[in-house]
Amino acid sequence: MIRIENLSVGYEGEEKLFSSLCLTMERKRPVLILSDPGCGKTSLAKALCGVGTRFYSMNVEGSFSYDSLDLLSLGVPERRSYVARSIQNVDEAVLFPTVSDEVAFPLEQRMLGRDVIEKELSSLLERYDLVRYHDADTSELSGGEKRRLNLAALDAVAPRLFIYDEAFDDLSSSWRKRLLSIMREKEYVLTLGSHYLKEYDGFFEEVYEIRDKKLVPYEKKEVFFSFPSPLEGGRHHALSIENVIYSQTHKAMKEDNVFTLRVSSMTIESGMAYLLEGENGAGKSTFARLLTGLVDADGGVISFDSVPIKARERRRCVSYLFQNPFNQLYLPRVEDELMSVAKDRREVERTASLFSLELDDYTQELSYGKAKMLQAAIYYILDRPFVVFDEVDSAISYQDTMKMLSLFMEKGAGVLMISHDERIKSAFKGKAYHMQGGLIR
Repeated sequence: MIRIENLSVGYEGEEKLFSSLCLTMERKRPVLILSDPGCGKTSLAKALCGVGTRFYSMNVEGSFSYDSLDLLSLGVPERRSYVARSIQNVDEAVLFPTVSDEVAFPLEQRMLGRDVIEKELSSLLERYDLVRYHDADTSELSGGEKRRLNLAALDAVAPRLFIYDEAFDDLSSSWRKRLLSIMREKEYVLTLGSHYLKEYDGFFEEVYEIRDKKLVPYEKKEVFFSFPSPLEGGRHHALSIENVIYSQTHKAMKEDNVFTLRVSSMTIESGMAYLLEGENGAGKSTFARLLTGLVDADGGVISFDSVPIKARERRRCVSYLFQNPFNQLYLPRVEDELMSVAKDRREVERTASLFSLELDDYTQELSYGKAKMLQAAIYYILDRPFVVFDEVDSAISYQDTMKMLSLFMEKGAGVLMISHDERIKSAFKGKAYHMQGGLIR
């Protein structure tokens, strides 16, 4: 049995994130904690794994035990065999140059024999559908593929308690179902999430939320999606893609190392919402980079109001909210980031209020969800006619997702949402596209 009693967590010089948190976990009874961004879910995971006090200036008080063993008294290496976590920011999680190296390292840390390591490595790569990437450069993986790699590495650690921090984000619907199947095999499972995914239904027997700095039973809320109506009047622009082809090489892969993206015809209009979905690795983020000018096409035409535009011009008319928001945040504070693109402080204060941001917060200390909100706020101020949300719903609530979509569409922006979430897909009323193997239909 796992017991957490009177646990308090906070960072030096700051108010506690939560206090007197209590939770008892029984074997084969998975627990889900749902809370909005910034409530302390990731900090809880860091505290339980021991990395909070070791690397993040965190103060942790209370009790955390496995049977009669006091886990808080153990250092990070010793505690790792009892509790380990998947990391929300998958770019931060990946440490080694190849997929095999990433999964093999925790196996080697367990001091397993070479034959056992090779057998376990082969099994984990197969389980998480990573065999064809075994020699691939980890930087070339898609967000969903990196998520699966992080989950495979967590399985390689083989702790008693598995903490899944927003582990369903970036995964396609089919992979979310597979992850639940994998979770059923674990002895103890603690899952942290920002919204109640359809795939969760019927799996978790105990669901809690962090409210007013306490862990309390979750009050299930009905989610009503209200997608904004297309903007009437105002500015009107169109972004058109005709017979576009783009190829990229995965240098480390021995087979099928050239990925080709093809789009025969597609138009995005201002004031409208569009949805793009597809399996992990289908090419959605590659298409987003092409559309937003981070790469240029090998053939075909991308036009703005019927005028062909190259990559440099597309960057000025299409905003791209990355899957990982920290890849676009460079300045120390929220206020600094917003002031770098705003006309005056009044605009900064108004935008911070709209996106529920505190100007004095340090950007690298924001939760993943809050960083997503800041990333969106920056592009809201830039006010470009088109915007791509790449997995915008990951790590933020449904309400915040809809609010962000509404804010951009009210300004007249044409919005392309990339999402795996079944509830969003089923409620979406605009034009929806599916991508498979680099083809959009």
